[in-house]
Order: sequence, then C-alpha cells, then structure tokens
Amino acid sequence: MSDNPTPSPSPAHVIGEGYEFGTIRSDLGGNNAPPHFVIHQLGVIKGVCLGLMWNPRAESDPCEVWVGKKGDLPKWGAKIAETTGPLPVYVRREEGGKWFFIGNHEVTGTTVESAELWRRIKPPTITGIARVVFMKRCQ
Repeated sequence: MSDNPTPSPSPAHVIGEGYEFGTIRSDLGGNNAPPHFVIHQLGVIKGVCLGLMWNPRAESDPCEVWVGKKGDLPKWGAKIAETTGPLPVYVRREEGGKWFFIGNHEVTGTTVESAELWRRIKPPTITGIARVVFMKRCQ
C-alpha cells in the first residue's frame, strides 16, 4: 500500500453504466464497514455512493454531498472534504436500484454554515445536515 492518501480513479467503470454496490466496493478495494455511502479502506476514501433521495444535488454541477448528523457521519464528511485528487462518484437514482458511475470528481469546497445547511433541509426525508461538500467532475 502506498503512503499517498489520494484515492485512485475508478477502475474500468464506464460513465453512465450501472453497477451493484458490492461490485463497486470490491473494485475500489473498500472495506465492508459503515458508513456504506463512503467506500473506504484503512481510513482512505476510495469513492462515494450517493442516493438521490439523500443527496438530491448529487448530479448537479457542482455535485453536492449532503452529510448527515447521525453517529460518525460528520467525521466522514470532514474526511471527504479533505480528500484531494480524483474520487469516483456513483449515484443511485431509485431506492434499491443500481449505482451509476457519474465520473471522477474533485472536492472544490465545503460548508458547515447554518444558513447554507438550512436551505437544503427537505422534511420529512432530510431533517439534519452537518456539512455540504462541493465537487466538480475531473477533466
């Protein structure tokens, strides 16, 4: 294993193609450990899987990752915000559906400002957000 914490681009996944979650985790080399939306191994983030139900702006430009407040989610949100280099992003458009690869993205910013977080609250589904991470697709 390299000492470089920068994630590597998605292995041979095709933009627009759908994949099973287990395949994504295996292909990226992630552990089977929570939080499952963050594919990670030994604390290094390998990719993110964003359900549109919880991240309705995941396919926007910029892509937005809405990080919840429960348990360790805020800690993982901070880790995503600190990630450098390309990060594979997958989106699930319907509950129980496949995860579609939308490309490698880079973190461009983050916010924990209350006003910005409140603008994104969408009850009853999204009632608490600890952080928003902004990402742009790599060229």
